Amino acid sequence: MKLNCRLKLIFSISLLVFACQLTTGYIIIRQSEESLHEKNHNHGKELAQSMAAFSVKALADNDLSSLRGQIEVAMHHDNVRHVVIVDTGHKVLVSDNPSQVDSIYPPETIKKSYFLEKQDTNHHYRDANNEIIAEITAPISAGENSLGSVILGYSQLEIAEKVVTLNRKIGITLLIGFAGAFIITILLTAMITRPLLRLEKTALKIARGNFEIDKPVNRCSDEFNLLSQTMYNMAKRLEELVYNDPLTGLYNRQLLNIRLSEELARSRRHGQPLAMLLVDIDHFKRVNDTYGHLVGDEMLVKVTSLIAKHIREVDCLARFGGEEFIILAPDMTENNARQQLAERIRSAVAKERFISSAGEQDIDLTISVGLAIYPTDAQNERELLVAADQALYGAKFSGRNQVKTFSEMNTPLPGR
Repeated sequence: MKLNCRLKLIFSISLLVFACQLTTGYIIIRQSEESLHEKNHNHGKELAQSMAAFSVKALADNDLSSLRGQIEVAMHHDNVRHVVIVDTGHKVLVSDNPSQVDSIYPPETIKKSYFLEKQDTNHHYRDANNEIIAEITAPISAGENSLGSVILGYSQLEIAEKVVTLNRKIGITLLIGFAGAFIITILLTAMITRPLLRLEKTALKIARGNFEIDKPVNRCSDEFNLLSQTMYNMAKRLEELVYNDPLTGLYNRQLLNIRLSEELARSRRHGQPLAMLLVDIDHFKRVNDTYGHLVGDEMLVKVTSLIAKHIREVDCLARFGGEEFIILAPDMTENNARQQLAERIRSAVAKERFISSAGEQDIDLTISVGLAIYPTDAQNERELLVAADQALYGAKFSGRNQVKTFSEMNTPLPGR
């Protein structure tokens, strides 16, 4: 899909550039060819008109020898192939080919090969050498009296050679231009597809539930950057919706499972303990029943805010469900986790004055904490959860508002 999109762009843009170059090259060649024809014919006309002006007096004096001299001079021009002077009845008076004298022009060999070209209205034909000849005619006039015409056979070989050379140069230019355009197209498509590929990778990560994406660098405010910023913001919002509890803002159970697996893997790799604290607000149902669920939700938020103040930056606090919370504390022994974390949190909650937004009265709250340690009390995620749950049950069974460790559970407790 990625390759096809890029190839389509390269092919489409290159084809468009090549078509534009080809059209431009064709127009240049045609205009150059027309210009060369016009220039060539103008040279021939100037020569024919010069001979016609000279022929007026020679014909009037019947001095054909001087006309032969003029024809010999004209034949020395590179492009002149033949010169014929005819009278008004097209009878050949003087010619570079003496055998044509007194015959009617044009001879049968030329007449059969006449054709018109688009460049002008002059007659053209191919001679015995397959060379295109332009037949240029200049009238010989004395006042209003026509004495005949000078007919010049002017070669188009020089034009053909120049056109071939021009075609070759334009062809080389087209190839170089197309190669340059192709390279530029590859660079342009890379500039276009590179951010698209980044966006695709980001979208795939989000689709797999991975929201750890890099924040776009705001180097410019083009459409791709705006789209990247929008996708980044969307990913963070999705992350909040998927992984965060909407009430407390804490990690939810889904992300807790991910963090638990990561922390256990890290503990195994480095040989360090991992403490799990399962926290439950004591008699929370009474709060809901007495003050209503809105006040109950408010108390949940206040308790979690208080807990969050007493944990380390490396610890993970998540809502496990209802009024239960889990704290993952890496690299903490049972004694440290109990004294420096669990007891401190329990004491802080017990001493806090929780006042509802209505401000009617204080609400006394306490918590019970169950503590389990990996790898002392469990070998995997499920066993660690079960051990912490058993310890919490022990704390509640013993009177609540206290901390219990799984290691203290010497006798099995009744099933919960």
